[in-house]
Amino acid sequence: MCHTDHTKSFNLVTFVVLAAGVWRPHFVVEGHGRLIEPPSRATMWRQGYPTPENYDDNQLFCGGVGVQYGENKGKCGVCGDPWNGPREHEAGGKYANGIIVRSYQVGQVIDVSVELTANHKGYFEFRLCPTDNPFERVTHSCLAKYPLKVLPERDVKYYVQGGEGYYGASQKIHLKVQLPRNVKCRACLLQWKYNAGNSWGVDPDGTGCIGCGNQEQFYGCSDIAIGHSDVVLGKPAVKHPWLFQEETDVEWHFGIVKYNNKTTEAPPPSSSPMFYTSNCCVAVMVFHLMALFLSLPAMF
Repeated sequence: MCHTDHTKSFNLVTFVVLAAGVWRPHFVVEGHGRLIEPPSRATMWRQGYPTPENYDDNQLFCGGVGVQYGENKGKCGVCGDPWNGPREHEAGGKYANGIIVRSYQVGQVIDVSVELTANHKGYFEFRLCPTDNPFERVTHSCLAKYPLKVLPERDVKYYVQGGEGYYGASQKIHLKVQLPRNVKCRACLLQWKYNAGNSWGVDPDGTGCIGCGNQEQFYGCSDIAIGHSDVVLGKPAVKHPWLFQEETDVEWHFGIVKYNNKTTEAPPPSSSPMFYTSNCCVAVMVFHLMALFLSLPAMF
């Protein structure tokens, strides 16, 4: 008759679970947000455009708070790259391929969508820099001249509403944004800027609060044309349904937050760079931990 040591089995399970918890930060990725309509340079590959894959397209946050405000004194690239690092999402960079994704009329009210995988409160801003060359580097000073208004309030800031978003249950925000009535361009850069507001900080006047002072910032850049119907738009080749699922019943609202019960993004295969540790490595790690446990019964 087989006898099972339930105490040892329980301890083994407990040990493995705790060990997995210790190792979890090495292969779990938490996200923040991305500009999905019009698709940004970092995200358009998810919709089938022939551009390099960027699995960190929801983490264009200037290198992080420490890098942005410590090393770079508050500066950031116009598309979310670290100021002192490679500007891979700006002209000349890996993800800036000159593909125009949308064409609009002058002064048109356009649909803009942002997907948050972590709601950090705060507010969105949208800006425009008109050029006729998608390979021309855009500056913050150009973008500052063309802030866009979100309807119906016609405010340049949209304050994020709703609850907490998290990896595995994405939150989409659909907005109506007004384009300028006097701008035509063959290759405008549309910038989304997300000023988060979930951290404690201190304003210049000494006021301290959640959302005060230096906060995380997230960016996205899309290439669009305005007032030029002859511009040739890039076309998606093959869509990846496990990366991006189009909504067929979207109801566009003015500044209204909408939620999805299920994520539109699924984990990629284990070979994907999205994971720092592959499933195979995790399995080997657990095997060795179990062997260690069985060889050291006195410890438990």
